[in-house]
Amino acid sequence: MKKKFCVIVSLIFVICAAGGCAKPTNGGSFSDTRYMLDTVCTVTAGGEDAERLVSEVFDLVERIEGEIDRFDQSSAVSAFNSAPAGTETALTDACADIVSAALQIYDESGGAFDITIAPVEDLWGFKSDDPDVPDGASISAALEHVGGEKLIFDPENKTLAKTEDGVEIDLGGCGKGYCCQAALDYISENYPNNWAILDFGGNVGVFGKNPRTSDGSFTVGIQSPDGQNGAYSMTETIFSGMSAVTSGTYQRHFVKDGVNYHHILDPKTGMPASNGHESATIICSSGVIADCLSTTCMVLPEGEGRTLAEKYGAKVIYQ
Repeated sequence: MKKKFCVIVSLIFVICAAGGCAKPTNGGSFSDTRYMLDTVCTVTAGGEDAERLVSEVFDLVERIEGEIDRFDQSSAVSAFNSAPAGTETALTDACADIVSAALQIYDESGGAFDITIAPVEDLWGFKSDDPDVPDGASISAALEHVGGEKLIFDPENKTLAKTEDGVEIDLGGCGKGYCCQAALDYISENYPNNWAILDFGGNVGVFGKNPRTSDGSFTVGIQSPDGQNGAYSMTETIFSGMSAVTSGTYQRHFVKDGVNYHHILDPKTGMPASNGHESATIICSSGVIADCLSTTCMVLPEGEGRTLAEKYGAKVIYQ
């Protein structure tokens, strides 16, 4: 098996004018990069206390990551996955918010986005050093435990239960988007006069006004699926509070017998989704919705994906 397994940052920010990088008009700017959320995350901020802002954003993301990581035995997600059927698991605020958004998209997409896909994901091993194509019988058996209707969610009490043993969830398909949105909300509340750029491995959000543009806008470069990491095929303009999220077949994948197998699985078949596109980028005002929709649009046929995105006032860009 020829193996090609990588995580590629799908979006590149262009916040510099042609002649040089952005310089804030008030206070200094600061940028830091850390490995979190199973990807490379960069936070850049300008204005007063920019360094403290960046540090606090990473602290916030680290806390949320610990709550939603299904491989962390102390997380609420891990507790749910190991609980027997009928047992109510208490969720943190972050987990409850993500589950609520995910189940909403599950219903509206006809099951194209499904956080209960975890048992099938484990068969493929995309996060391992040696992913491989599982046999059909194993996929069929795992699909028996997949389906959002197998979840019993109580949004008021923030609890989650399963209708049968074997059901597990993975919030990775919307966790980065939620973290990005939570960070933007935090900055808005605590640093309203600053500007910030959050790049969480293909999940990008911005806050404030870009000091190098007259209207305060930021420009996002969208990764070219066929290009080198950092080569973008087009640009889009976004404003404070907006997020841009890309899901693509080139992010986590491997090649076997000349076939490219990627990590975006169709919950109905358990196989990598094939809708004729290499990537889908969503731009909208909600990071978590953008994250859910980017995956969903890679599973649904293009027409259905566009219709769903329009319900949320989101723009979808296919490549």
